[in-house]
Amino acid sequence: MLTILISVFAVLVSLGSLILGYTSSRRSHMPVLQFMWERSQDTATLGTWWLVNVGTGPATNVVVAQTERTGLTQGLNGETWFNPVLVPSIPVGGRLDLPWLGATRGLGRGLGASYTDVQRYFYTTKCGDDVSMFFIGLHLPRWPLLRLGGEKAVKTWWGVEDELAGPRWSPATVAQHRRRWWLARRFGLCRRLGGWADPVLSYAP
Repeated sequence: MLTILISVFAVLVSLGSLILGYTSSRRSHMPVLQFMWERSQDTATLGTWWLVNVGTGPATNVVVAQTERTGLTQGLNGETWFNPVLVPSIPVGGRLDLPWLGATRGLGRGLGASYTDVQRYFYTTKCGDDVSMFFIGLHLPRWPLLRLGGEKAVKTWWGVEDELAGPRWSPATVAQHRRRWWLARRFGLCRRLGGWADPVLSYAP
């Protein structure tokens, strides 16, 4: 009996060590993006929005989107997101300006960014009323990054200028994505790019 207990204890210790090692490995290259509004020192311009990586790993496949208002909660929860823009990868400590969002702090709408780490796991940052929330998993719509039916749902950052006054593109809600029932709600719509729960194939313009 004692031998069995020792064996079970050893197995539990080994399992705990594996979980701890996996968690530490994930955290060692976890990107965390934050929206920042910076006033320009040039009096001719008011300032601009920036996306800053304050995490421990590079952020890749970064998509920046807008919404009328965000509850800063997990999932979409009735939010309609639009104007998705694909921006370059952001290294640790790096930042990228978002000139198409305009040069005023009072944007009047919520901002969101979805991105992946080097292992293609999703993360999400939502910003509204000067408050930012970070989530593990995908809590924005999953727009196709490549062409869908000859059209692109997501614009590229170098082709977008001041678009706040123009028509919206690619609005999406939770109704346009089929969420897998077995995926934990804390991961939102998807946990990994190209994984079993990736809802991109169910997206409809």
